[in-house]
Amino acid sequence: MINGNGPICGGRHESQMEGYTEEIKSKNIKSFTYIGPDFSLNAKKENEKLLIFCSGGGKYNKRDGSLFSIKYETNDFNILNLLQEVIDKNNETRGNGHCVQVDGLPAGIGDLLNIEYESGEKIYKTSNQSLTVNPDSATKFYNIFHEFVLKDGYDFNTAGSNVKLFDDADEEYLQGTWKGTHFGDEIEVTFNKNKVTISIAGNITDENVEYTVFEGSVVRNKLKDETKPPSSCHDYEFFEGISTFSKMNWFTITAYFIKESSSSCSLHNFDKEKPEDEE
Repeated sequence: MINGNGPICGGRHESQMEGYTEEIKSKNIKSFTYIGPDFSLNAKKENEKLLIFCSGGGKYNKRDGSLFSIKYETNDFNILNLLQEVIDKNNETRGNGHCVQVDGLPAGIGDLLNIEYESGEKIYKTSNQSLTVNPDSATKFYNIFHEFVLKDGYDFNTAGSNVKLFDDADEEYLQGTWKGTHFGDEIEVTFNKNKVTISIAGNITDENVEYTVFEGSVVRNKLKDETKPPSSCHDYEFFEGISTFSKMNWFTITAYFIKESSSSCSLHNFDKEKPEDEE
């Protein structure tokens, strides 16, 4: 249901994709993707190898050790046979091509199953309202991938990941001078080794103040209560001129002002060299 202002919360869109049938003859999976509420599982044949990519386990930037991301190639294709056994057992061709989208629902409720066979046959079904696969299938898919990566030395947690999970600032990245404006005031921030100097509208507010990086936030290296270990950046005292910083991209940091009110601005360092892996 659509009105002049966009989708109405709760509007339901349901469709059946043409050419998708519940009768799949092939048993030879070429690529497999299952995206559940809390994880994504992928296996794809590519250049006589099998590319495995799994991620999930926690909300983005959550630092409790549950977040994971694993990507690697293997010569072992047996996982595809195990996945097909689940598909056959729980008749996951049921509802093939059926798609449901309900406007206004938060993420993390439904799922998506996308499978391509060597024969060209496909299974595709998705809903953001509820699971399209049998809950037993979702559990088995997860366990099959988990056991598969375990044997290769990985695990479904942060420590067992081999993909960079957090693009945090570090001392090397921060070095140099960053400039920007905040409500018309010129801001200049210079990092020199483990210390920072902050100037706002020509006035130095922080001079050679020691900083640290905690869970992605650049904070003053002084705890409000030194008898307790930090659990968030708010456990550290703020800088005088700017509360905290964080990395946005290879040449931009975000400055946060959260003392009297909440606001932010971008600071740039155009002297930074673009990393080779940056698109």
